[in-house]
Amino acid sequence: MSAIDLPSPIERPRLSETIYDQLLQEIMDGRFSAGDRLPTEHQLAQRFSVSRPVVREALQRLQTDGVVIARQGSGTYVQRSPSRRVAELTSQHSLREVLQVIELRMALEELAAKLAARNRTDEHIQMIENARRALGEAFGQGVAAKEADYAFHHAIAVASGNGVLVETLDQLSGRVKGGMDVTLSLTREASEQRRDRVLDEHDRIVHAIRVGDGDSAAIAMRYHLDQARNRLLDRHLDR
Repeated sequence: MSAIDLPSPIERPRLSETIYDQLLQEIMDGRFSAGDRLPTEHQLAQRFSVSRPVVREALQRLQTDGVVIARQGSGTYVQRSPSRRVAELTSQHSLREVLQVIELRMALEELAAKLAARNRTDEHIQMIENARRALGEAFGQGVAAKEADYAFHHAIAVASGNGVLVETLDQLSGRVKGGMDVTLSLTREASEQRRDRVLDEHDRIVHAIRVGDGDSAAIAMRYHLDQARNRLLDRHLDR
């Protein structure tokens, strides 16, 4: 077999990501609850047979995600714990991947909303409002709700007037819809108050774009995506 025919090497996950996934799973399973102190870096390094810097990187990621908090001289404590339902819903898309997609969406869609407020036409506004109305009608319908939510965010990207931004969102559509499926399922199973708040977040985005306030549109979009992230991570939030 020539060199050009050799199969590509299998990409292995980083050790810190494996430890991150394991600790997150244990938090979701209830082994560690909110307020509990995690084992020390040294103890975790011994348990997983890795170096302390590897453990430190995994803990830093958990802290960045808002799951744990480090207290100087005291240790690392669980700050929020996702529900076991999140673990079930992210069996095909790991929670880490869903959170990473939301982070990327924050950057892309905050810009999309700001540009949409600046560049939207009457036709764009109609398209966005129609998509919001369709989302409200399909909110409790599983696949239909996911498609309606994506159509809403896609309409805003189109209204931005930036074709590369639209193309990027299209390329990520599978992963974006996977994350939407998780967050919408959690909302569908939650309280009426939570469902109302999610729809209100969408309405705030629509209003800011309609009146041409780019800064407010960007803030409203970022708030919406940040809340989606928070609802994933905290089983007690907004039930």
